Amino acid sequence: MPPRNQFRHQSYPTDPSLPLSFHRLRVTDGDGVDFSQLHLQLGVREAVLVHGTFMGNDPFGISAVLRTFARKSGPLKTPLLTLADVLREKMKLVVDGLANDVGNYTPEYCAALQQFVGGDPIVRLLQPTWTGQNNHLARADLAARLLCYLDDMQLTPEETVLFWGHSHAGNAFAILSNLLANDRGAVAKFFAAAGDQDAEHWARARQILNSGRSPHPWAKSVIFVAFGTPVRYGWDTNGYRTLLQILHHRSADEGDAHRAQPMFPAHSLTDTLTAKYGDWVQAFGIAGTDVPTPTSMQENRAVAAILEAGLTTPEHGLDTRFIVPPKFRDTCARWKTGTRCHDDGRNLLVQYEPCGRTTALGSPIEEALLGHGVATTLDWLPAHLALVLKALHASNQRPGTQ
Repeated sequence: MPPRNQFRHQSYPTDPSLPLSFHRLRVTDGDGVDFSQLHLQLGVREAVLVHGTFMGNDPFGISAVLRTFARKSGPLKTPLLTLADVLREKMKLVVDGLANDVGNYTPEYCAALQQFVGGDPIVRLLQPTWTGQNNHLARADLAARLLCYLDDMQLTPEETVLFWGHSHAGNAFAILSNLLANDRGAVAKFFAAAGDQDAEHWARARQILNSGRSPHPWAKSVIFVAFGTPVRYGWDTNGYRTLLQILHHRSADEGDAHRAQPMFPAHSLTDTLTAKYGDWVQAFGIAGTDVPTPTSMQENRAVAAILEAGLTTPEHGLDTRFIVPPKFRDTCARWKTGTRCHDDGRNLLVQYEPCGRTTALGSPIEEALLGHGVATTLDWLPAHLALVLKALHASNQRPGTQ
């Protein structure tokens, strides 16, 4: 998307602004790489790990619903709020226990990355975590929190921060890029659509942008690395220094090698379960797949009007024309495009050579979560870090690139 993107959505199919690159990755590709260059040569002060959808502390909105009921429950208010807080506190522990490092950033992953890079940069898991809900408002809330995180850091002009995220965390990064671009009118509409959010970080985020320049000075200190992010919100190129999109991909059509195997019409269950053509979740999670909580539907509709601006209605053939309801009809037509790559940033299309680790069911770890889980596994961390360093160096060597 262009500078002054103003929260406009990406189209299907996309039109990548930079050349695509294809990579066959082996688990040993990180051997012998000097990972200290992340700080020494690229000036990264902190690396912040941000998990994706369903890996947070309220992925299904249960705690949020309880808090809403509590405000209207008179004498039951205190116990309901206590229960909501307990659920939030315990849910992340449950998620971590079930997922481990498959589709999820664990404390062990954070510690391993810290060991690889040495004392600098500092590597952190985002704390407190975000809800992990699959809707516009949850991702907008994460973007507002990340903006406050930047305010806490108070970066110098020589320093950068690396936001390293998985799945829809990347779409929160996209929202953050539009916030950091700080188009006054677009930002005002964004906050108006989100409504009166009672969390302190919303008011603080608004104040940060109101008192900052356009684009905000921190924009060019931010490096985004997004793994397996579904093609959704548009990025503002004035809102970051460098953007890398790392995508698990196997070509289904040599004549159109960057295109994902379309999600519609439906195809072999075996091909899906074995991630034959790469990350099915990334291909699936496009516009039309959000699940708002019962208590946030109104706010989600308002935020969607901002974040889906510019999203065109697809053309329909006989195979989709009579599908109902219309929203699902449009989603099916968009799945047909097989959109894998993003308009902006460097799209790195990665084919994984099996590392030997298997899931509890005996399948290669590269197939876990329909190909979506490999991005966060400890086994692949060194190779991913080596790939990221190489791509960041290439971007920095080309003035004006992303």
